[in-house]
Amino acid sequence: MAEPLVDIVARSIYISLAAALIAFTFGALISLLMLVTPRRLSEMLIGVFDALVGVPTVVVGLIVYMLIYPGGPLGFLKLLYTPTALIVSQALVALPIVVTLLYRYFEQLWSDVKELVLSLGAPAGKVYPLILRESPPALIAVYLIAFSRAIGALGAVMVVGGGIEGLTNVMTTAIALEVLLGNYEYALALGGILVVLTVGLSIVARAIGGLVWR
Repeated sequence: MAEPLVDIVARSIYISLAAALIAFTFGALISLLMLVTPRRLSEMLIGVFDALVGVPTVVVGLIVYMLIYPGGPLGFLKLLYTPTALIVSQALVALPIVVTLLYRYFEQLWSDVKELVLSLGAPAGKVYPLILRESPPALIAVYLIAFSRAIGALGAVMVVGGGIEGLTNVMTTAIALEVLLGNYEYALALGGILVVLTVGLSIVARAIGGLVWR
């Protein structure tokens, strides 16, 4: 008997919310730090993150797997095939796009705000608080994009989570497994929910982002 659909959806949302929050937090810190690094270095780094956006999620899952499997450097933590492993892998999947979007936004805002602050005779340290005060709409949009990216990852969560019923079975893994079992109606129901979530959040994120980045 298939696991209740509501359990899979709730687990997927919880795990992806946590993963998106981690990716968003580290992505924002990395983006802000890149603002004060030499221009050539920051452009090189953003080029790396741009490239990482296109890395297949299964490769991310493989990297995490090699770190946390029993014989790996972090194997003693016993994270393999746990929700924590899913959160970590989804966070790594979402991190590059968070850094890319936030850095481009912060870069433009930094230039405008820094000139204003310095022209008023205020210390340069006031720039960061002003940037964060002006950024809530952009931050919300990027977080939603990170969540959509995380919840749609299949390869990464399949490798490190295994789709264990009642533990690590999320919507993407459940869809793949139910199709293999021939439970097409169940798989379609999960697929429909996943599409509504990802497309709906993408529309909202674009609407909010359009107000910020137009």
